[in-house]
Amino acid sequence: MLKILVVDDEQEIVKALKDFFSRRGYDVYAAYNGSKALEIVKEQRPHLVFLDIRMPVMDGLKVLRSIRDLDKSIKVIMVTAFGTKEMVDEAGRLGAVDFVRKPFTLDYLEKDVIAKVNVQLFEDLRSEMDEKIKLIGRLEHLNQRISRNFYQTMLSLAAALESRDRYTHGHSERVDIYSTLIAKELRQSRKDEIDNKFIDDLHVEARLHDIGKIAVPDMVLNKPGKLTQKEFAEIKRHPAESARILAPLEGIKDNIDTIYSHHERVDGKGYPDKKSSKKIPLRAKIIAVADAFDAMTSDRPYRQAMSQNFAFTELNKNKNSQFDAMIVDAFINAHKNRKKHSKQDVLLEV
Repeated sequence: MLKILVVDDEQEIVKALKDFFSRRGYDVYAAYNGSKALEIVKEQRPHLVFLDIRMPVMDGLKVLRSIRDLDKSIKVIMVTAFGTKEMVDEAGRLGAVDFVRKPFTLDYLEKDVIAKVNVQLFEDLRSEMDEKIKLIGRLEHLNQRISRNFYQTMLSLAAALESRDRYTHGHSERVDIYSTLIAKELRQSRKDEIDNKFIDDLHVEARLHDIGKIAVPDMVLNKPGKLTQKEFAEIKRHPAESARILAPLEGIKDNIDTIYSHHERVDGKGYPDKKSSKKIPLRAKIIAVADAFDAMTSDRPYRQAMSQNFAFTELNKNKNSQFDAMIVDAFINAHKNRKKHSKQDVLLEV
């Protein structure tokens, strides 16, 4: 509803205008001096103000200037019986949209003045919507840039980690590939749960699942022999360290639990919290299988890489204890399907 404020020190004019516009459904406020008018403007933010120029205490031009300082979207129509050309020019300069001389007919106010104001209000609204549309476009562009920058930062973090350990170069990328392969195989039977966002989140989590190893000493990370109990305890800290490192990143809060849980086991004997199967996020279970497979098929300081067939056999042996059986089966099926459709196992030969 259009809000109208009538400001005039002549009470009869104020009453006549208020009654006239109220009967036509407008929300009408009244003030008999400039000071009261400014109070109403601050509280109600009227769309239109009928403002007398000649008033005691504060004249109309001063009130107009204050209104424009408060809110430039408010339309102000100056009303006077004795307006000079200088007054008219000054009112226009200050932002008045029209100038009405007394006496005037109420019919003229409604048909001409209000109609003109409505047109201007519509133009203002359209301009505001245009600006909002442009702003939305700029925000979407900025969001895309932030997403790209975040992804690059993520890759840089993973690369920084792997540069410390000559044996795990490319590990996070391979875990990402294997995890995606598993997820796409599972999606055939779990479409409601595994959507595009699920896979996007999995990319982030697979790339950053070992970021906490930055806190593990080099002498432990690159030790050529078997780890002592104390050294293995250092390694086991890395899921919690990952969560601590990533916690300040606003865009990754929903991914931290998966990264934190990727060394949990379905039999409840994993770390850091010995979670049971139902409490382990599905993406963490997927990364656990992909991570173990890559660990077995990559050179390590203490042994040579195992064959893929041996690694798949080990995954099968540890179904329902270390690994979720459904995920192991999905990985093996996906691998078999790839081999059926390709002479070379392109995906797994990375």
